[in-house]
Amino acid sequence: MRFPLLTLLPTVLLSLGVFSQVARAEIPDEFQPLVVRPAFGFSERLVDLTPAFEMSKQVNKPILVYLGAADCPPCKDYTLFLMRNKDDMKAALGNVVLVDIRTWLKGPKLSFKIYDKAYTVAEFKARIGDSNKGLYYPSWWLITADGKQLRQLPQGSTNFTSVESHIRLIKGS
Repeated sequence: MRFPLLTLLPTVLLSLGVFSQVARAEIPDEFQPLVVRPAFGFSERLVDLTPAFEMSKQVNKPILVYLGAADCPPCKDYTLFLMRNKDDMKAALGNVVLVDIRTWLKGPKLSFKIYDKAYTVAEFKARIGDSNKGLYYPSWWLITADGKQLRQLPQGSTNFTSVESHIRLIKGS
């Protein structure tokens, strides 16, 4: 039995549309994140957080930095978590300057730039007061406009299992 290509085309296109939404590892656009993509480089992936710090000062809100990676399965799970719970999460995430660092797991070393200074991951974590060992994906940091951590947030794949616990981490209550 032969199927004409035109009868399969709508199914294929629909499947591609559905899976392209699921396969992304990023904060959904509905949350209006400040998207930061590292500039291409062979020796370094430089993430400029300066616009987030400037915005934080302007709107008087803390910064919630999310570090995800396109090739990170737990990061894709986090995207799905946000999409499934967007109504509940929108209010909590609306009280912060939400930064979505979009990068990948493999590649040159990651560095953070704040105004005129670049920091290695270890230097950045020390500057803000993060005591987590190493760097795991996904990672979150809740920091002030002055670059001080408001509270220690966990890192890794199991820290967004419920809406309530996630909101509590952001709000600190």
